[in-house]
Amino acid sequence: MEPFAGIAGHQPALRHLSSQLESGRLAHAYLFVGEPGLGKTEIARRLAQALLPELPLARHPDYWEDDRREALKIDEIRLLPDRQPEYHQQSLQAFLNLMPGVGQRRVAVISNVGRLADPIQGILLKTLEEPQPGRVLILTTPSLSPFVVLPTVVSRCQRVAFHSVPAAEVAALLVAHGVEAERAAALAELARGRPGWSLSAARDPEVLARHAVWEERLEEVFGAPADTALQLAAELDAANFAWRGSDRVVEDPVQFALGAWQLHLRRRMLGAAQPGVWARLLERSYDTAGHLEQNVSPRLALEVFLLECRRAS
Repeated sequence: MEPFAGIAGHQPALRHLSSQLESGRLAHAYLFVGEPGLGKTEIARRLAQALLPELPLARHPDYWEDDRREALKIDEIRLLPDRQPEYHQQSLQAFLNLMPGVGQRRVAVISNVGRLADPIQGILLKTLEEPQPGRVLILTTPSLSPFVVLPTVVSRCQRVAFHSVPAAEVAALLVAHGVEAERAAALAELARGRPGWSLSAARDPEVLARHAVWEERLEEVFGAPADTALQLAAELDAANFAWRGSDRVVEDPVQFALGAWQLHLRRRMLGAAQPGVWARLLERSYDTAGHLEQNVSPRLALEVFLLECRRAS
């Protein structure tokens, strides 16, 4: 069976991985690179299942995965933890140190390796530097920034790049999953090329309305007093603080709002006789997203961006 059947987009990456599966010439470690919501973790699981065909991954003793949102603690990674790992029967290094129990390999997946603090990434580096035969480690990351993943970790993995998927393919994926065609088209536009995000958003009945609200809030900032921009930044910062203390089932409100604003600014840019101001604001929105990845204060980053927006007319 085709291991990547039903995956929307990413054809170059999937051809590359399929070729390696067919030839058996696999890397000991992969780093899947691309923004959140593109489907990197799903493809990592598909690759793992192709490498471990004996049983479903959920019951396979030679499979280890961590895709939680929370930061990984050191005892989940190192060979000899000080205490029993909280979320796994064995730490990652202990798991990889054992011989395969059923098949010929042991496979581990860590989504968003940036959840590991630098000292813990340093411990992971030891595993990458001294790979054992029959072990495959698959990591994902939204960015190659050294603030997210250590350059030494990057250098010891085979990088596979993932890019945005055309809206038509995202819409077709949603329809295949039972989403009504008109709603699928609307979600595909909001997805900005992210199939994984679209599938998650399809389960949220309020996502389209919430997107429209954030577009309206940005419109209120254009030409308004500075207090309007600062108040909106404070409101979003408070929402982000509440989100960080929650179970994080829903998307970070700051990231969601930024995504809505980027689409809105793009529409403004494409419809303007003089698109320069909107193009600059769109660029600033991406700069803001980058600042947030580097742990800049959300409130400060939003204030700078929204105060520039208020000067637009």
